[in-house]
Amino acid sequence: MYFKLKNSNLPTKLIEDYNNKKSSKYNYAEFLRRLNLTQIRTATSFWIKNKKYKDIYKDIINPKDCQIFQSFCNHFIKHSKNIKYIEFEPEYNSLFDFNLFELPGAEISLTNLSKFSCYGEPYNINLYESASKISTKIQDLKIILFYGCPINPSTLINISNFIRSQHQIKEFFIDNRIGCDCCTHDLSLALDLTIIFKSLNTQISTLSRINFISIDFHNKFPFDQLSKCENLLELNIKGCWNFGDINLIDLNYNYNNSSFKNLSDLQIIKSSIPEILIKILLIQSGKSLKNLKFEQTYLEEIFTEILIYCIENNPNLVNVLIYIDSKEIQYLPKFLRSSTKLNKLEIWDKSMRRKEMELLEIINLDDELFSDIGESLPIKLKDLTINMKWNFSIKSFENFIKNCKAPLDILSFEFCECFDNDYFDILIKNLKRSLKKLNIRYCKAKLNSEIRKKNEYLIQQIDS
Repeated sequence: MYFKLKNSNLPTKLIEDYNNKKSSKYNYAEFLRRLNLTQIRTATSFWIKNKKYKDIYKDIINPKDCQIFQSFCNHFIKHSKNIKYIEFEPEYNSLFDFNLFELPGAEISLTNLSKFSCYGEPYNINLYESASKISTKIQDLKIILFYGCPINPSTLINISNFIRSQHQIKEFFIDNRIGCDCCTHDLSLALDLTIIFKSLNTQISTLSRINFISIDFHNKFPFDQLSKCENLLELNIKGCWNFGDINLIDLNYNYNNSSFKNLSDLQIIKSSIPEILIKILLIQSGKSLKNLKFEQTYLEEIFTEILIYCIENNPNLVNVLIYIDSKEIQYLPKFLRSSTKLNKLEIWDKSMRRKEMELLEIINLDDELFSDIGESLPIKLKDLTINMKWNFSIKSFENFIKNCKAPLDILSFEFCECFDNDYFDILIKNLKRSLKKLNIRYCKAKLNSEIRKKNEYLIQQIDS
């Protein structure tokens, strides 16, 4: 790779050393398709700081003053003919202080850009304004606006205009995280992204995947825009709040239209989402819904009808992870019988606190109910994971195993303390086929290496 370094702030000795060792002037950049600015900048800094150039580097006051990073980008943009993917990742002390879309050759190399992953708007460089004039074929747009990222007064407007300039956005991802998930934060620091959501109206014919991460909707959840996306396949709502009222009358909404009819993947994770919105999504997605992840804990508003609505509306579920309470367990047999295509089922106790499973109450299962759950397991089910403190008799467990017709590979009763060595013996005697994994990690069973070795033909891996 060849490009001129004479205009950089690098010491002459370093430039001469590079020029003496370069062996090819072949234009490899012409074949470049993906450009990660953060990785280039990090690799450049590491190269300068390595041991060989330690004495030289000490004379450079700040890596930001060194133009080698921009020289790389200049070379790539100028000589590449068809870059498809550009990304720069979260960094709070960004060295990305120039506008990539204003470099020579950008109007050619970036005109077919289809995937753009960006972090705020570093410095006053009008990144999105320039991008709107060159790259209008973005199909996958990822915007990270973590608290503390570089942002200008006009950034949100510029992002909105950038979205409006696009012809066919298919995947849209936006994240306004204020901090890590494990700590409490000042939620008032969240941005009002309403202007960005309104711009999605221009992409309703092509949008198929949408991710909202850590968003304060300021009581203006973009239900109207989403309901018009007839090709929407995936919707992920994680850690969001302040949805506001979902007024079906004002939105001229009815259950006979085509909204969400193609939705196959739905994730609602730790979000204070209105019940009416959950019901609409489950009802409207109907037979199209294949993958459902519904995670709610004691911190969020409690929706206790998830199984009932799935029974009535979503018979084609394949992978399901849900949080339920003890009162909903009674609906499991009917849910399992209605979900004939179910491949993976993971059930959690919605009362669970992070890393505090011991605080959960023990749930005593009726013998007949537990036996019925075993009998109702779908014949395609491969993975059954119960993360609740179920307590069941050894007789009902025997019936559960005998009644089970599912070809299970994974069986997990991780927090079911009643499971001891006698239960394990019942399992071994009644298994119809081998298991790849049995998880009884916090149970009473004490299985030494001899027992494990003796039964590994039936159970390949035991967590206990």
